[in-house]
Amino acid sequence: MIKSKFSIFLVSALGAFGTFAFAGGASCGNPATVAKTASERTSTAKVQAVKYSDLSTELKQAVENFQERYPKTQVKLFSLTPVKGIFEASVGKEVIYFDSSARFLFSGRLLDMDQGVDLTEKRVRDLRRIAFNSLPLDKAVKTVYGNGSKKLAVFTDVDCPYSRKLAQTLKDLKDTTVYTFLFPLESIHPKARAKSDAVWCAKDSSAELSKALKGDDIKALANNPLCSSVVSDVIRLAAEHGIGGTPTLINEPGDRISGALPLEKLQNFVDAQKS
Repeated sequence: MIKSKFSIFLVSALGAFGTFAFAGGASCGNPATVAKTASERTSTAKVQAVKYSDLSTELKQAVENFQERYPKTQVKLFSLTPVKGIFEASVGKEVIYFDSSARFLFSGRLLDMDQGVDLTEKRVRDLRRIAFNSLPLDKAVKTVYGNGSKKLAVFTDVDCPYSRKLAQTLKDLKDTTVYTFLFPLESIHPKARAKSDAVWCAKDSSAELSKALKGDDIKALANNPLCSSVVSDVIRLAAEHGIGGTPTLINEPGDRISGALPLEKLQNFVDAQKS
């Protein structure tokens, strides 16, 4: 009974952790999508075979105990931590910690106070990083500010108030090309899908997107029946990368953050180099 309850507990814990640790600000979230994404991260993550020859005796024993207790939990990677007797497991795109017996598990932040480093944030940032060039930018609405030398991807719901707030801030970015992926959260914004289709199929998608994010009326898709919208593809893309809320931003190094960021924080995020 205890083991059977583990998966449910783990999904809940990881979902809560992902929310507080990496949210950049207020955002819209589709509860059904977020819950499904967390579950998928736990149950369908690809398992990387553990090479026991590469493990210390201490870690090897801890890993064996973990796998014996939780055989259905798929872990990408087991690692040592700087804390003696505490080990790390990468589950999907999140991190949990456990003791040598694997009886005790916890999720949260592991901080190195001497170095002033959030070790958990660094590891999870690596796990959640998305190769920018792997994104299908041809399925995003392209808007260029200044010379467009820097790049930013944004997953946006046109009816999300935080996406609309971010849109106003994006206009003040310096020399940035913004690729907007139309990601309607239909369970909370039922009209967003039709609006997103219409934006994509407009003659000038960037201009139409700007109007939609201001709350202006936009032409229905029926006015352009020959257009094939990419919105369904974007919804699948978001699920693939565990994106369940808007706005979600991805910079060139592949880091992600959510929320309607203030200009200074937004510019710093765009300007960031890979760490």
